Amino acid sequence: MIDEAKHMNNEKKILVNAHFYGAKGIAPETQGLGLVIEEGQIKGFLPESEIPQDMQRIDMQGCCVAPGLIDVLVNGAGGGAFGVTARFSDLQQMGAALMHEGTTGFLAAAPSNTLPMYLEMQGQLQAHEAQLPKNFLGMHLEGPYFSMAYRGAHRADCVRDCTEAELKALLDKDRHFVRMMSVSPERITDEQVEYLEQHGIRVSFAHSAASYDEALRFLAKPHHSVTHLFNGMPPMHHRKPGHIPAIFHLKPLTGLIVDGVHVAFPMVRMAYDIMPQLLYLFTDGFTQCPEMGVDYDEGHTCFVRTTPEGSKVLCGSAISMWQAVCHCVKHVEIPLSEALVMASLRPAQLLGLDHLYGSLDAGHMADLLVFDEALTLKRVMKEGQWQD
Repeated sequence: MIDEAKHMNNEKKILVNAHFYGAKGIAPETQGLGLVIEEGQIKGFLPESEIPQDMQRIDMQGCCVAPGLIDVLVNGAGGGAFGVTARFSDLQQMGAALMHEGTTGFLAAAPSNTLPMYLEMQGQLQAHEAQLPKNFLGMHLEGPYFSMAYRGAHRADCVRDCTEAELKALLDKDRHFVRMMSVSPERITDEQVEYLEQHGIRVSFAHSAASYDEALRFLAKPHHSVTHLFNGMPPMHHRKPGHIPAIFHLKPLTGLIVDGVHVAFPMVRMAYDIMPQLLYLFTDGFTQCPEMGVDYDEGHTCFVRTTPEGSKVLCGSAISMWQAVCHCVKHVEIPLSEALVMASLRPAQLLGLDHLYGSLDAGHMADLLVFDEALTLKRVMKEGQWQD
């Protein structure tokens, strides 16, 4: 689609003839602007009439350009599940598969597990730090400090209370690679949460049996967020409101799995109507691999695990971040510009990385998506280089 020599990827270039999403003060319908990229970064916009003759022009042929997507919780992709196997090759598989799908930044999720397994993951990351996938942003420990009653597919033998000794072991090194942790407030103390935050970890509410008042207390703290709205929590009741009304009241940054299975599309719309500027998308994506013990459901709409009793437990989604964006537009009637923010800028804000990612403004990394009016993903750029 785009005529560009690969050896010129790092030179100064400008994308022209495109509809740009994700730049402050520039609407997608704006004509006559080009996006300047140099040394992997966005340098800003130029009117086409002011583009120097010696600058490399890349004709986007009327396609749309938007910031790359960020998935803050993905268990597996491309047949690899690093957070389950602790094999570095699995992380590489994940990175390659996710990049192809338009996810230019991701957190590899590690479901509830033993401390030795978490330490093995950290050891693998430290040993292969020079070979980390370009789109790898760190680990998301989803658990193990969860309510037993609302643990979902998490292993019962791994769910437990938090201890100071375990946190110290996890965060002993400067490069511990943990960027986010989902916890249940009844399984962790305020002091332990503060310890996590002192080590640069985003603490998020999940898999909890907390009451309305308990949820209010936890979520009222600065920077606290919600991992997955509606999932891993009791439903609302008019006499026992639980924490869904607490979330709607305080409106922290809140995640949604928009696959139509984890959360029905009308419920996504309700959440969007209540807190449109505070929702972010993520996939909770799984993949087929023996160690995970999961497989597609009959309709290939999600992943399930069969219990020893023969029942099916919902484990994760089978969608990409780009598919989540498309679902928001096609099934929930969320404007495309907003759905893109939910999948790029807002996850970047959640991780404190919005100065680098999630925007087409000057100074941000040149992580881009190219797609057409039919929402067909055409091409992906990472740090100024096309990922073909």
